[in-house]
Amino acid sequence: MAAALHLSVPSTAPPDTSNPSTILKSSNLSLATPPSILLQRVTDPKSLKQIHAQIIKSRSPQTLQVQTKFISLYSLFNQMDFAELCFQRIPFKLQFAYNAMIRGYSTHGFFEKALFLYSKMLYSDSTPPDKFTFPFILKSCAALSAPSEAREAHGRIIKTGLASDVHISTSLVDFYMKLGEVGIARQVFDKIPLKNTVCWNALIAGYAYNESDVEAVDAFKWMIELGFEPNSSTMASVLPAVGRLGDLEEGKLMHKLIIEKGVEIKEPVINSLIAMYGKCGEMETARQLFDEMLGGLLFLGLWISTYAQNGKFAKALELFICMQAYGVKPTAVTVASMLPACADMMHIKLGMKVHGYSIKNGFDLDIIMSTALVDMYAKCGCIAEARRVFDEMPERNIVSWNAMINAFGLHGQVMDALEWFAMMQLNGMKPNGSTFVSLISACSHAGMVAEGLECFKSMSKDYDLVPETKHYACVVDLLGRAGRLKEAYELIKAMPLEPDDSAWGALLGACRVHKDVELGKMAALKALELKPREPGYYVLLTNIYAGSGRWADAQKLREVMKEKKILKEAGCSSIEDGGIVHSFVVGDSKHPEWKKIYKKMEEIEEKLKEEGYVPDTSLVLHEEIEKSERLAMHSERIALAFGLLKIPDGIPIKITKNLRVCGDCHSAFKLASRIYKREIVLRDLRRFHTFESGNCSCKDYW
Repeated sequence: MAAALHLSVPSTAPPDTSNPSTILKSSNLSLATPPSILLQRVTDPKSLKQIHAQIIKSRSPQTLQVQTKFISLYSLFNQMDFAELCFQRIPFKLQFAYNAMIRGYSTHGFFEKALFLYSKMLYSDSTPPDKFTFPFILKSCAALSAPSEAREAHGRIIKTGLASDVHISTSLVDFYMKLGEVGIARQVFDKIPLKNTVCWNALIAGYAYNESDVEAVDAFKWMIELGFEPNSSTMASVLPAVGRLGDLEEGKLMHKLIIEKGVEIKEPVINSLIAMYGKCGEMETARQLFDEMLGGLLFLGLWISTYAQNGKFAKALELFICMQAYGVKPTAVTVASMLPACADMMHIKLGMKVHGYSIKNGFDLDIIMSTALVDMYAKCGCIAEARRVFDEMPERNIVSWNAMINAFGLHGQVMDALEWFAMMQLNGMKPNGSTFVSLISACSHAGMVAEGLECFKSMSKDYDLVPETKHYACVVDLLGRAGRLKEAYELIKAMPLEPDDSAWGALLGACRVHKDVELGKMAALKALELKPREPGYYVLLTNIYAGSGRWADAQKLREVMKEKKILKEAGCSSIEDGGIVHSFVVGDSKHPEWKKIYKKMEEIEEKLKEEGYVPDTSLVLHEEIEKSERLAMHSERIALAFGLLKIPDGIPIKITKNLRVCGDCHSAFKLASRIYKREIVLRDLRRFHTFESGNCSCKDYW
């Protein structure tokens, strides 16, 4: 179990004070006042020690009640050395004394000591654990990721008939949620006979912790329907789930509910509201809330995060600098929120500066910061540096391991992802739903169908995890990419959950690759029923029609988009040079050096044609003479020309694109890497492509 508990005597005994009667005089009490009455007047550690010293000096007899009261109070004030001393001196230790010590250890972070004392309690016939013991034992198990000890405690809870106690059951829900055992947590919750707001909060917070956002919102709605009153903890838990879902209307309803129910507006609620509006793209409302905050500078960190999450990275950086100028020291969380901005733009130099700042301020040891660094380096194409940061982390949690597994998947290193998955378990970490999203996606991009299916099956078989819609969507993508469209379709039909648009969208994308018009049309209609204004689904179906020569249908669909004012997301590619990120869109001519760039593009096209390159114009709807010209003007091609002009030989050219790279540009990049003898790294919407000597790391399977 845990390390041995050392109940050593503190270096100083409970203090004798130069004026021991001060506390008595100030309280209108005398030396004759019973100790139990004196202890009721304790307000801080100093007054407690004064009274203790006075009682010892007066040699007043101490009842068992008084002795255990001292333990409880010393524990309350985090004076655990003195609590241990008092505990040692009690000849007959009853439940209250054990519980006071265990509560103190658990509350103040001495989790191993709490579990050790619990084990001693079990061996004592006179002091079996009771309903006041188990919540703190389960809290300690959760903090130490100790599933075997928690399950033993759970079994004992059932045997002793305490399973119906709402406080114990709530602790069990919290523990299993933190372990990723969402299904078991829900079973425990369902068996609570008399539920209260606290246990509902544990369920909602647990779902949100595991990013089971739909379930978190559904549980919240169920709670309200049953007449339970939400509090600030409820709202602070459910609003992040709403934000991740991007459900602005639901978020507005919750904001309204906060006002109507008179929920106390604490800082976590305000933070969650601002973040929710920010993630839903309602920046004006988020900014209004921010401006209304008392002492707005205190919320600069949150606002930096909101800008970063919405892709407004220049604004995030501006506020980060402003924060330091005003003398407001950023927290580790604020600094970490800058890293997704660096990752999105593949701005490795800025990312390294943020890393340096975190080391200087001692944030690099923070688990949130370290995990964000792993993610940033991986998304900037520096997988070796990501791994180095991971290896140096003093502690890791499931999010840290998932970040590394996802990093390998992004880079097409699926065997490393699977190896890390095994290592994670050897290190006592239980995978959660996000782990399997990364694993199945990695297998999908590598064409490893059997391995991906095995990962999916093992979720429920080996880990008691209930697959969610996102897992089914990953498997649909896995089968679809491999051309097993019928199996993918049958899987959607057999889903125990109502399929969402991501599952139909994955099937639609596979139909585009394999040119299945009829199934693609059906998948598009299903996806658009669920998300009618998603331009990507229209574009995919248009491409299916165009790739099959059904130009009239493709043109008609474009006209429908125009009528409904549904705009296709513009392609944008970025490249860093000299600490500055340069961004380009299709046919861009706004760059100060655009003439040099276009001259380089003409050179690239000529060299490509000399090598036998023929543009793939099958998906372009414009006149034939314009098709190859439009392909050559794609944003990633402009970024490549810029990189060849600016990035010295021997240094990889790193480009990031907000959309999936098209097949024609992919072919052109392969040839360009051979012609110019350069390593070209392109990160598109889905993964990394490393082009070298005429080949791509994706092996043309993406």
